[in-house]
Amino acid sequence: MEEKNRHIRDSRYGWIEFSVILIAYNLEHYLRKTVQSVLDQEFKNFELIIVDDGSTDGTLQVVEFFQDSRINVISQENGGASHARNTGMKAAKGKYVAFLDGDGYWYPDHLKMAYDFFRKHPGVYVYAARYTWNKEDCIPRRKGKPCSFVVRKLGLRGLLSIHTSSVVLNSSLASSLPLWEAGMKYGEDVLYWMRLMRRTAMIGLGKKVGSIYVQRAGSAMQEQACRDISVEDLLTRRLEEWKLMPHREWQFAVHFLILRELHVPRLLKMEKEARIRFLTEIGSMLHGWLEGPCFNAYVQACSREEPAEMEKAFDKLQARVNCWCVWADRAERWCMRPWSLLVNGLYKGFLWGK
Repeated sequence: MEEKNRHIRDSRYGWIEFSVILIAYNLEHYLRKTVQSVLDQEFKNFELIIVDDGSTDGTLQVVEFFQDSRINVISQENGGASHARNTGMKAAKGKYVAFLDGDGYWYPDHLKMAYDFFRKHPGVYVYAARYTWNKEDCIPRRKGKPCSFVVRKLGLRGLLSIHTSSVVLNSSLASSLPLWEAGMKYGEDVLYWMRLMRRTAMIGLGKKVGSIYVQRAGSAMQEQACRDISVEDLLTRRLEEWKLMPHREWQFAVHFLILRELHVPRLLKMEKEARIRFLTEIGSMLHGWLEGPCFNAYVQACSREEPAEMEKAFDKLQARVNCWCVWADRAERWCMRPWSLLVNGLYKGFLWGK
């Protein structure tokens, strides 16, 4: 691996607050705006680690156009997005790690919002600003409202708020996590977030959009290819991670991440016996009486191999899981309110006093 190290620690600070890990593969037409969006950040104390993952176009030439002492360029053979992120994390020196894909975009206050959040909530080690999708030639303007934050459990709302280009991690937490799973064509980010859930329960959410995920032609082609991945290849590692979670029967957000991939076309590609065996394994880890009836109905429909019936049962299962995700998030929000914490404390004090 050839490393072109142009990083110089900024003498104005003496330390690095954020390590921005930007990965790129054949993105010469998009990367200039992406890099510029980082350099235009209002918060200036960061290093930008650009990992060129074996590009065969002019990606590296675009990167070398920028002359900034905070930029560290690493060129390596193509190994995929996870391998590139792992390379960037090994080189990171900042207190916090922020990720950005080479075809994404940050608004100028993205790092400033993250910095303000971590100063206000030093005990929370994960932050994600809101993100949005858009097309290549249309970067939307935002309303000029101030940013506010909430702290939530890493339930469904927290998981769906995470996008690779919007999340920022405390580096001490990031270093305790397993590396990004290399070799996965799809779903490596979901697996990483599941591993994150086993290390920390809380996430900070910024209510203002900080990043944009650009929907380009190459992304659409990749999504089509991902739909062709077998359900076993897609979910095997997620199931292994799920088994390691305490009280997994109550992890409705994880149930959502597993069950949403059980699309009828994917399951019909499996042999019948293998399909039922695979579903039985998943069903044994769900909540028996909250989700069990709908899941069992889906398994029965799958055994009869009638697509219309399977689709109907799958929709009911999804609705049931979404319902419990919503209620679990509401319960967590209620429990985190100051007055509810006081009530709970008084109640426990009363019991202990007796």
